Amino acid sequence: MSFFRKLFGSAPKNSAASEEHNALVYYVKGNKCGAITRVRIDKRNDLSRDDEEMLFVRKVIVDGKCYGQVEIEMRFDEAFRELSRSITGGVFVERDEWEAQQTEKPA
Repeated sequence: MSFFRKLFGSAPKNSAASEEHNALVYYVKGNKCGAITRVRIDKRNDLSRDDEEMLFVRKVIVDGKCYGQVEIEMRFDEAFRELSRSITGGVFVERDEWEAQQTEKPA
């Protein structure tokens, strides 16, 4: 096992750590039933350029609880710093709210 770590490094290329390095992660809470969904924006594949050459993404997120839809649109600079965001059908929330929902037991 240590041979492979020396050869390939400590984290495999497809590990969660390397995957998150190439992603922006947000959490949205839908208005329909309050379900919180983790949204992953891949820096290499999900971002496009608008007419002014700014990076942007537009996604429709469907939650797994009541199939409510939330639409987000975000703009970023070249360093992937968020410049603006808009959301329809929900609100942005913090990771701790999502984690709390994950530990809840279904009724």
